[in-house]
Amino acid sequence: MDIMTDSDARYTTANIPVFLLRCLMSTLNDLGMDTSRLMVGLGLSSDDLSDPSCRISFRQGSEIIRRALKFAKGQALGLETGIRERLTSIGLVGYAMITSRTVGDAIALGLSLQKDTGSMLEFGIHTEKDAVAVVASSRFSDPEIHIFLVEEAFASFMSIARDLVGDGFKPRRVDLSYPAPSYADAYRRIFGCEVRFGQLASLFVFDPSWFNKSLATVDLLSHRQVLSFLEQSRARNRQAVEIIESVERILRQNLHEQPHIEKIARDLCLSERTLRRRLTEYGVSFQSLLDDLRKNRALELLANPQLSVGQIAFAVGFTDTHNFRRAFRRWTGSTPGSLRRDILAVWPK
Repeated sequence: MDIMTDSDARYTTANIPVFLLRCLMSTLNDLGMDTSRLMVGLGLSSDDLSDPSCRISFRQGSEIIRRALKFAKGQALGLETGIRERLTSIGLVGYAMITSRTVGDAIALGLSLQKDTGSMLEFGIHTEKDAVAVVASSRFSDPEIHIFLVEEAFASFMSIARDLVGDGFKPRRVDLSYPAPSYADAYRRIFGCEVRFGQLASLFVFDPSWFNKSLATVDLLSHRQVLSFLEQSRARNRQAVEIIESVERILRQNLHEQPHIEKIARDLCLSERTLRRRLTEYGVSFQSLLDDLRKNRALELLANPQLSVGQIAFAVGFTDTHNFRRAFRRWTGSTPGSLRRDILAVWPK
């Protein structure tokens, strides 16, 4: 179950690229598992994972991971996912890293742009007396998925490091802040070094001599071009996120009241025309934001069998149940009753 609430905007804001989830789905398919219903009720589809502009919230990502772990119970799913990832798996950041001058430059760049890679953890550098360590810590306390996230991250570090410098890369040791799982041998097979469980922090430790190693793939012109494009995209995204999040926040607070754009524009000290123009510039419309929020809220409420369809319709701003059913079919291609049966059958509460 989610341990955060929708009142925490950081947990519910869709600002995480889908690179990790796309790799997770690919791994499950490789393992022969059916992923077709993994995103039921979350307002996402498999097509969304192929869209480079798609962003998810931590809440959505963590729920998908929890469901995947149920599918692959007892397997080293995080390790299997991470070891399949390559530099190209993290989008343009990977290309910026591989065109850097040295391994140290690439690592520093990857850490500075970590939120653009789709990571759901936070990473920092810790320098020991004769070693360097990347430290993994949680953005949110979520024990159910923490092991998966650390496994995925550290295994992907192995793949990325070998993309940068070849198969000769090997960490000095790996520390984990949790007890050894039943598949602990898989850690030693993948990392090829000392692995210590039950430590105070999760660390990926390597020899500092790797920092100064030149990359054969260095291309400073391409590197500058990619960084310039990334910065322009980030600046535009920051502006878009600010206005879109403001609109979504007001909509979310007043969803049951059938909110109108005129009032929201006044609340933001904008004219209706200016607000519509801004949203259009960022590739969204007021109606699409309202529909997405209504759809996602309705999908969440359908998981509660105590609520009638009429109550859900009212909660998301419909006074007429028939209009809600028609809108719901337009949003999802299904009826509320049918999708509720799917949700409760697959993920019983």
